[in-house]
Amino acid sequence: MKTIPYGKVYKWIGVVFFTSLFFVGSLQAWQMAISNITQEGQWQVKTLVYHRFGDNRYPSTNTTNEAFEQQLKWLQQNGFTSVTASEVKRLTDKDEKKYVCITIDDGYKSFKENGFPLLKKYGIKSTLYVNTESVDWGDYLSWDEIKELQTQGVEIGNHSHSHDFFLNKKPEERLLYFESDLDLSEKLFKKHLGVQPKTYAYPYGEFNAEMMTLLKQKGYSMAFAQNSGVWNESTNSFAIPRFPMSGNVSIEKFASKVLMEPFRVRFNGEGPFVINQDGSVEIELMYDKEQYNGIVNYFVNGEVYDKPKDEEGVIRLNLHVPQDRRRTIFTLTTKNKDNNWCWKSNLIINLNVVE
Repeated sequence: MKTIPYGKVYKWIGVVFFTSLFFVGSLQAWQMAISNITQEGQWQVKTLVYHRFGDNRYPSTNTTNEAFEQQLKWLQQNGFTSVTASEVKRLTDKDEKKYVCITIDDGYKSFKENGFPLLKKYGIKSTLYVNTESVDWGDYLSWDEIKELQTQGVEIGNHSHSHDFFLNKKPEERLLYFESDLDLSEKLFKKHLGVQPKTYAYPYGEFNAEMMTLLKQKGYSMAFAQNSGVWNESTNSFAIPRFPMSGNVSIEKFASKVLMEPFRVRFNGEGPFVINQDGSVEIELMYDKEQYNGIVNYFVNGEVYDKPKDEEGVIRLNLHVPQDRRRTIFTLTTKNKDNNWCWKSNLIINLNVVE
């Protein structure tokens, strides 16, 4: 396969989606904080998420075997080193090497049948996130199959027990329900695998600050979301972004995402944001303009959003998102001083739309 040059592939970066939040504070406070965003100790790990492999019944969550092998060849030819999720914390040279972390959600049989053999062929590591209630159902792996994958080097992570919409619960019941679900999944992992995973992937990418805190208190080292972006030193370890690779992803699009640089933006909160009753979301963000070269682009579900006023790296937005969508993605993109595209996105949730 012909290697795609870095310079050529950046023109494929057509950006999309992201976040929201509300901040009460002064411009001066934001500007003081900007001074703390420096290049010292910067690193990045490209994190990808897959679901099904070679299963054409579900095109939106499937990756063909041919496409997956082409992607793995590209990673190998372009000098990427693979790591499991938990290994990232132990790396001491993240600022020197090109790392990729491949994650697979849900635990479908097609991973063992089609995805894993290709990973093994190319010597690429992976982390499989399992929702324990679904084990041995229909298209899902059995505990024996998961154990077999584990013994062959696949890291197992927790993807909840029920794979439920936790934010649908009443606010006063939400955390207790999430904790009971977490406890049940942990018991099943311990019973069937002899270990209790310490990395987590949120179902549907939906979570809040309380859930993040509970996972940390329970001894988890990290948790993955489903908004796209580049894991870097400024990322909250309990809101790690991943680029989705399911569906019709060309090798050019794949390369553009893996070559994406992090847009180091700070907000007054982490994780998804919930819309107001009128469908609006107020956002304030800041970034160090000295690290970037050009204007910031804004997208809501892939559609271009009008550019707001940028007050020396402090930006305020008031977004109105679709009322009939449960999840809306807000994305920011810009270019750094090396003229490479940078990306950050996050999720906006409308709890009035029940799934």
